[in-house]
Amino acid sequence: MTERREKYHAVNGQWPEGTNAGRDLKPMPQEAVSAAKRLYRFALKKPFRGKTKLTSGRRYTWIRNYVLYVNPDCRGGGWHELVHDLSHLFTHKLFPRAKGHGPQHAFLEKEMIAYVVSHGWLDGKLKAKTREKAPRDINAERLARLDASAKRWTTKLRRANTALRKIARQRARLARQTATQIGAD
Repeated sequence: MTERREKYHAVNGQWPEGTNAGRDLKPMPQEAVSAAKRLYRFALKKPFRGKTKLTSGRRYTWIRNYVLYVNPDCRGGGWHELVHDLSHLFTHKLFPRAKGHGPQHAFLEKEMIAYVVSHGWLDGKLKAKTREKAPRDINAERLARLDASAKRWTTKLRRANTALRKIARQRARLARQTATQIGAD
């Protein structure tokens, strides 16, 4: 037991000072999903091809039925719990026969923590950038829609007039042919 505590002291020592081993910093839901996908690619050396869903409550971050469920608030939340749960998942995929908290798990979790810290995710680098929308001119949009509608109906009217002229010519031709046939008999 002492060896395991020492091993995890080294693992948790990767978190920056003053963050209570990453427990004080909580990722936003969008950040957690993005981090899970990127850590999957980092640990398993291939991108995750399935669906990713945000979950809550007592559910762990895990893959179930080809869906990666990500819970940013599991067991109090924080980057520590997210990285820890993902390290269990990745260790299970890489070393199916390894023990839950074996040396492979500790090594992988330590590497993942270093990756998270070095890429500045604790500082919010994964947050979605919000773009400011330009103010909309509703009347101009309505006017543009009406102009487009008028143009479509004008085109339809031209096509209808052309079709009616064509039908009138065909009718006249057929009437002439019938009149000559009646006169010839």
